[in-house]
Amino acid sequence: MKISSPVFISEKIDLDTHIIWFEKSNKYIVVNDVINNMLLNKLTPTKYPLDGKSIKTLKKHSNESIQDEINNLILDCNKAIKSKEVKKNDLKNFNSEHYTKICFNDRVAKIEYENKNLKQLIDPKFSHLSSDKKEEVTFKVFLVDKTIFLFKEDLIIGSWQFNEMHEFQGKVSMELTSFFHNKNDQDWSCVFHGSTLFKDNKSIMLTGESGSGKSSLSTLLMANDFSLIADDFSPMSSEGLHYNFPSAISVKEGFYQSASKLYNNFNDLKEYYISDIKGNVKYLPPNINKTPLSSVCNIVFNVKFAQNLPNEIVEVNKGKALNNILPDSWISKNKKHARCFINWVKSTKFYDLTYSNNSIMIEMINKIIK
Repeated sequence: MKISSPVFISEKIDLDTHIIWFEKSNKYIVVNDVINNMLLNKLTPTKYPLDGKSIKTLKKHSNESIQDEINNLILDCNKAIKSKEVKKNDLKNFNSEHYTKICFNDRVAKIEYENKNLKQLIDPKFSHLSSDKKEEVTFKVFLVDKTIFLFKEDLIIGSWQFNEMHEFQGKVSMELTSFFHNKNDQDWSCVFHGSTLFKDNKSIMLTGESGSGKSSLSTLLMANDFSLIADDFSPMSSEGLHYNFPSAISVKEGFYQSASKLYNNFNDLKEYYISDIKGNVKYLPPNINKTPLSSVCNIVFNVKFAQNLPNEIVEVNKGKALNNILPDSWISKNKKHARCFINWVKSTKFYDLTYSNNSIMIEMINKIIK
């Protein structure tokens, strides 16, 4: 089978671990040394001849089956991304009877909503930034035939179905982040599904599955001299800096009692119902006056909290860490940004953090950042 030559980047990132990025599909794969050598040999055989390990592997197993797997992997990674078709609409019938103004970094954005339900999708996270100053930009959100539309002034940004709510909220967050920091889409290399915090001129990022305790841990750390840079949405620029996303921390109902002991006014915060799965939450504002606008972040903890879990931090292989991080991350398809992301991976230490005792966990994290 003849394989067309895609544009790609391959880098060794850890012991027996490589990451390969394919430009056409903007896909990243993590492979061991042998598979990496086989893939590169298939893509550019004159530049990357098979090494001894790869030749032994081919002899040990069925040549045809391995070659087919390599070919299929390359074909899959070389498929072009299909751009999402944006449904067309205009603002003729838009009724903006609800709106909010939010101010951060001395920049004011106004968001207009067609109804109160749409406002609840965005507004609670930013109520601590409420402002009555004159806006510099206006975003508009309205609903037509179960499709949510987002406009920036009179320019359509995108449209989403209800089952794409996460993508819609992510796009709003990205637009607000760009506006607050006076940047555009080309200035961002990626966005992580993680929470970033800052202390003593060092930043850490918390990742983990939904319900793993990221937001609860952020709440605890913020009460112990850490400043919140971003909760659950951590944008990184093309220079490799993590930027401040000034939303409040989403604190789930099961953590209310603990949070109320850490923050005197927590019980006074308004409660919001999210869904049957997520239940009720309160939004705890960060102390934005203590937080830098941007910071280098080269320490990542994959968090897991549960009763009876050991309190430990263990450094893990970068490939294992990426298998957790990549599925929930947005990474720009620009080659320069792909290189920025890979360089960040190479310069970053990744840890698995399990805990059941809050005090011990905070002490362990402080030791890592010293």
